[in-house]
Amino acid sequence: MPSSQKFSSAHGAPSKGSTLDKSKDAPTADRPAIQPKKMPADEMAKYGITRVTVDYYHYGAFRYTNLQDARAQAKRTARRYSPVPVGADDFASV
Repeated sequence: MPSSQKFSSAHGAPSKGSTLDKSKDAPTADRPAIQPKKMPADEMAKYGITRVTVDYYHYGAFRYTNLQDARAQAKRTARRYSPVPVGADDFASV
């Protein structure tokens, strides 16, 4: 399966190598993200836990962690539903 079609785990956390998340737990405009419980910084340091911020790119019902994958899917969708084949204007003068 191409990497752009890998789904996340059932808990909403991206699986290793995933670029796409169609999780039912994904936040939406009418359902905000669940806020994690706060852990004191000293306890995080004690266990070597770090926090990172992740950017997501939404296209349709999917959530991507890689902008190029989201753009590629948007282009595939545009080609599929376009009344004029993409690139047809190159042959208009022939």
